[in-house]
Amino acid sequence: MPALLIISGIFLVVLGWIWVAVAARHLPIGRLLLAVLAAPVTLIMRGRGYARLPRLAMIVGLLLFLGGIALLQEDQPERFRQLLNGEWAEPLRASSGVEGTLLGQPFTAERVFWRGSELVFEEGAPQRVRRALVIRLGGAPALLQSPSVERLPGDPGAWPELLLQWHTGALGEPGLLRVTDDYTLSLAFIPQPGESVLVRLRLHLPTRPATLVSGETILEVTPAWLADLARSEITSAPAVAAPSPPELANEQPTENQSQAASRWQDVSVLALLDEPVLFAGQQLRLTTQAGRHYEGRLKGISDDRRIVLAQSSGANQMDFHFQPADVAALQVRYRSSQ
Repeated sequence: MPALLIISGIFLVVLGWIWVAVAARHLPIGRLLLAVLAAPVTLIMRGRGYARLPRLAMIVGLLLFLGGIALLQEDQPERFRQLLNGEWAEPLRASSGVEGTLLGQPFTAERVFWRGSELVFEEGAPQRVRRALVIRLGGAPALLQSPSVERLPGDPGAWPELLLQWHTGALGEPGLLRVTDDYTLSLAFIPQPGESVLVRLRLHLPTRPATLVSGETILEVTPAWLADLARSEITSAPAVAAPSPPELANEQPTENQSQAASRWQDVSVLALLDEPVLFAGQQLRLTTQAGRHYEGRLKGISDDRRIVLAQSSGANQMDFHFQPADVAALQVRYRSSQ
C-alpha cells in the first residue's frame, strides 16, 4: 500500500506539472518559465492566470505521496531510514536455509532459534516480525526423547502444535493461526561439532492455502533437552572389549561382515514418499511400530501410498506392503560404486 500511494502521488504531480506548463504557454514569459521550472510554486499563487485543474492534480498527488511516506515510516521504519540514506534498492534478505510458502505468501526464515520448548522461524526485523512459524513441543514432551519427529496426517498420539503468525502492514490486522492436526512434519536435530545443531525441516499443510516450508539450518546453541539426550545415550552405551592383537591379525572378514561394514543411512519416510525414484532398487531396512524388522529392496510406492519391499526367497519373490504410519524407522544402503 505505501508503495502504491507513493507511485500514484508522483505520477499525479508530474502529470499536473506538465499540464500547468502547457496551459501557461499564453502567459507572459516570466510566468511561463515559472510554470515550466517550478510548477509546485504556482500552488500558492492566486489570480496569476494559471489553470486550476492541473494545480488541483498536483495537490492530490502531493497528498498521496506524503500519505505513502507516512505509512512507510510506520509500517517499515528500517526501509524508511534506508530511503532517507539513499539506499533505493531493496536489500537482499539473508535466508537461514529454510524457505517456502506460508498460507500462500512467500516465506524466508531469517532467524531460527530454540525458545523454551519451541522451535521458532522468523522473517523480518526482530522488532517487527513479518511472518513466523513456531513448532511448539511443550504439549508432547515424549517427543523430546528422540532427536527426530516424523508425523503424517491422522497419526494418533500427542504431536507438536503449530503456530503461524503474519503481519501485513499498518492497514492490516495481524494474523494468528493454530494448527494441531492434519499436517505432515519431518523434523530432525543433528548435533554438530561444538555447540551447534543442524536442523532439517519439512512441513506441509495439505488443507491450508499453499503452506509448504522446508530446508536445513543451524542452531548456534544446543537445546538443553538435546544435550541431555546425547549425554544419556553416551552413558547408556555398552562397553565393547577390543580383541587381542593376534585375533585382529588372524581375523578375515566374511561376506556378511563386509556387508555389515557398508554404510546404512537413516532416511525419513516422508523423503521416501516424496521422491521414491531416488531410492528405487536400493536395499532398505525397515522397522515397524510393533518392533518387527524387515530387509529387502524397495520395489516402489503403490497407488494407495504404501511402501512395497521385495524379498527374494530362492527363485521366488515376496512383496511386503507397509502403511507409512506403521513405519518407525527406515535405513537405506546405496549400491556400491565399485
